[in-house]
Amino acid sequence: MTVMLAGSAAAAEKKSAEKDAWKKRVFTAEELQKYNGRDGQPVYAAVDGIVYDLSKSKYWKTGTHMKQHEAGADLSADIHEKAPKGIHKDGKILNKMPKVGVTEEYAKKKPEASAVKEKAGAPKENKVKK
Repeated sequence: MTVMLAGSAAAAEKKSAEKDAWKKRVFTAEELQKYNGRDGQPVYAAVDGIVYDLSKSKYWKTGTHMKQHEAGADLSADIHEKAPKGIHKDGKILNKMPKVGVTEEYAKKKPEASAVKEKAGAPKENKVKK
């Protein structure tokens, strides 16, 4: 029974890590622009530092929403200032969409939300208590 509990705890931990994996993907503005829904690319947009995958939304199929908003960009100002509050609920509608990463600016402000960038090939430091 102990083995089963340990196994299910490990599975729960793995599932939690997978669920939060999006927090480790950091998008530069240039990289985000590539995800504009054109030429087979997915449709990504950032709002308040979080990058969402809007590809499955029928309103974003072409990479453009309502002939006003282009995918591959930070749409924070648009969602808070231009979008109808009754529909978009000041951005809360995006909670239904998959999160795929964070913007570089957001990662700099909230380092706990993104992976710590390590030098390639550098061994991790082991701290030993003396």
